[in-house]
Amino acid sequence: MEIIDITYTLEEGMTTFTGFWHFGYEIHQLGRHHIEGRATRKVSFGSHTGTHMDAPLHFIENGMTIDQIPMDIMLGPVTIYDLSHLPEDAEVTLDMLDQPVTERIIFKYGWGKKWNTNKFYTGYPYLSEEVAHHLVEKGVKIIGMDSPSPDNSRISLDNETRGTEADSPIHKILLGNGVIMVEYLANLDKLPDTKDWNWTVMPMKIGGCDGAPVRTCLHR
Repeated sequence: MEIIDITYTLEEGMTTFTGFWHFGYEIHQLGRHHIEGRATRKVSFGSHTGTHMDAPLHFIENGMTIDQIPMDIMLGPVTIYDLSHLPEDAEVTLDMLDQPVTERIIFKYGWGKKWNTNKFYTGYPYLSEEVAHHLVEKGVKIIGMDSPSPDNSRISLDNETRGTEADSPIHKILLGNGVIMVEYLANLDKLPDTKDWNWTVMPMKIGGCDGAPVRTCLHR
């Protein structure tokens, strides 16, 4: 079987969103081989750290939590749209979807080249509201992307915008209709092609949570 790991490694100093409502990754050694005779560690991270899954609760009050997401949507054939030719701040429109829409979709923007730089969170391509509604209408269950968000990075997240209709509209369209999202996919540049792949994505099963880090791969 051909397998490509598309997960970023959780490690100290890794890229995390700078909003105060997010939390960086930390790891501390507790048990030591030469003293306690075993290695154990305390690991601390936010629910949207590294390659992770958004549950509807992330933006939808009383929405489905990460542990409630059906497992059958998390593995199976996937359609991969290669949009790595797009310039910065490009809006993804319906005419760019050059393959039939299926239950599982990955958007490849080539954004992994920005990982662990200040540019990762600005300028990435984003979905138009028309595309978001189209995905809902076509019965998409889960989408992934190698960028940090399906929303326009130029949307202000200041005190006046945050929590209003203008804040993260694509998140709200998708999550509000039960479409699960996986953000920060890694290594999509290592794909030899975009055809005939299966996608497996497994989040940590954290009860009542709005998101969780995942281990995910493409395979065929």
